[in-house]
Amino acid sequence: MILDNVNPEDLFPTEKKGPAILGKMEYPINGIVKTYNAAYIATNERLILNVDMDGQFYYRNIRYDEIENVQLDDDTLTMRFSIGTFPIKNLNKLDAEKFINYINASS
Repeated sequence: MILDNVNPEDLFPTEKKGPAILGKMEYPINGIVKTYNAAYIATNERLILNVDMDGQFYYRNIRYDEIENVQLDDDTLTMRFSIGTFPIKNLNKLDAEKFINYINASS
């Protein structure tokens, strides 16, 4: 499963793919926290979250105005939204810096 890319056919006609980050995300389900492979993909219109949940593909579209804060510490990018805080770990720091610069310019 390729998480850090998006099918061009799934983009809006005016949308262009930007940078992506790939890492590990802890996600609570029914009171149990599990770690999954996950990716954030930035486009010029939205943020896409893709997660491999034990072989099940999960995605979420996120508007840029839903992002409240973004913080990078070592190999962890923490994104805070109105619905909660979602850190993604074990990522490439250079990719994360490019990603943050892109979403800061887009929001």
